[in-house]
Amino acid sequence: MDQVLAISGSVRGDGNTALTLAQLRRALDLGNGQFVDLQSCRLEPFRYDPPPPDDDFLAIVDRLLAHRHIVFATPVYWYAMSGVMKTLFDRLTDLLSSPEARCRGRALAGRDMWLLATGTDPDLPDGFTEPFARTAAYFDMHWRAAFYIRVPNHPLPADTVFPAVDQLAAALREGRSAEGNASWPNDPAKPRS
Repeated sequence: MDQVLAISGSVRGDGNTALTLAQLRRALDLGNGQFVDLQSCRLEPFRYDPPPPDDDFLAIVDRLLAHRHIVFATPVYWYAMSGVMKTLFDRLTDLLSSPEARCRGRALAGRDMWLLATGTDPDLPDGFTEPFARTAAYFDMHWRAAFYIRVPNHPLPADTVFPAVDQLAAALREGRSAEGNASWPNDPAKPRS
């Protein structure tokens, strides 16, 4: 599905968030051009003083602009998105700084924003989706849904299947809003039905 861009905010390439994204990429046949691993990008923190840093931020924005559906994937770290994902969201402020940047920011309008999160608590923490939903509203994007997958503290087997990821893939294929939530019991090899 060439209209989907998945952005990973995980700091571990072999962690549970990476496993969920691998399943999503397989389900939608997403190529490397439809995947951004923020951990492998150079993203400087937001700063008020110009000039903007010479890093990968604008290249990431250009990739956002090339896709209709943007899926942000992050583990829950201390009740919020990961640090590298927060850096990206902070840097969206750069899209307000100059006429050219504002043009790029306005061009995000109409795109669909989705969230895929993994964590160990039974549910997403209160307010977790607020930065995503409000950022979507600010840029006149469509906030679609959050899919949360509860996983144990230890890594899952690489062939684990996440029903919520399949729900997200179906929603993306159909271009509809949906919700997903899945948990695994103590035996991570057997998803709870």
